[in-house]
Amino acid sequence: MNAIIIEDEQLTADRLHSLISKHTSIEVLETFYSVKSAVSWLQDHSIPDILFLDIQLGDGTGFDVLESLDAYPQVIFTTAFDKYVLDAFKYNSVDYLLKPVKAEELMKAVGKLEKMKSQNEMNALMQSLQSQIQTSYKQKFLVKIGLKYQSISIQDVAYFYSESSSTYLRTSKGDSLIIDQPLDEIQTLIDPACFFRINRHMIICDQFIESIDSFFNNRLLIGLKPKYDQQVIVSRDKVKVFKEWLDR
Repeated sequence: MNAIIIEDEQLTADRLHSLISKHTSIEVLETFYSVKSAVSWLQDHSIPDILFLDIQLGDGTGFDVLESLDAYPQVIFTTAFDKYVLDAFKYNSVDYLLKPVKAEELMKAVGKLEKMKSQNEMNALMQSLQSQIQTSYKQKFLVKIGLKYQSISIQDVAYFYSESSSTYLRTSKGDSLIIDQPLDEIQTLIDPACFFRINRHMIICDQFIESIDSFFNNRLLIGLKPKYDQQVIVSRDKVKVFKEWLDR
């Protein structure tokens, strides 16, 4: 069998490619780091036997890739989603690999492909799973202000950032509020169509981008509203996917 990997984290993609080559007979044809690049390739090539597909990509979701296809191939998802979302996978009998991917889990998932359901059943499963994932994005964050708690709607969040071992959200009014979840977890909870992780320390919402300028070493300098008190830089390895995310 042959496969392609669609995963926006290069280290994760490289590790998965290495594990597939070492522990299975699957040939990896290509690796893609964005929805746009994967869809472009799939339009000009035969659909591979298997997609190793990340759910949350920089410029959209894995389901955006699937929707571009006439029929679903066999899919093994790679994900960092927490347990309540993974329950949807188990319910629908669709296999997944939890990051960081382990060799034994990879081999189990590949072994299950032989028992894959018919095409019609697969189509129904994917549509059901997509619906469950899309409705599970977090809509509110509970924050503590003094002795009181307040619920902040995701629509009022301009960006998330980490600073001095703490994580904050900044509201559209400019209030910075500390939250419990680290950025890695937040990234799995919010809609990637609206939010993009531009570097290790910040996730921004497209609605609050005020300006984009070229910056040293092939990076981008972002102006946000409300303004952040340090330079907001899109890291070099994120620039291409960030542009595709804005141009979708």
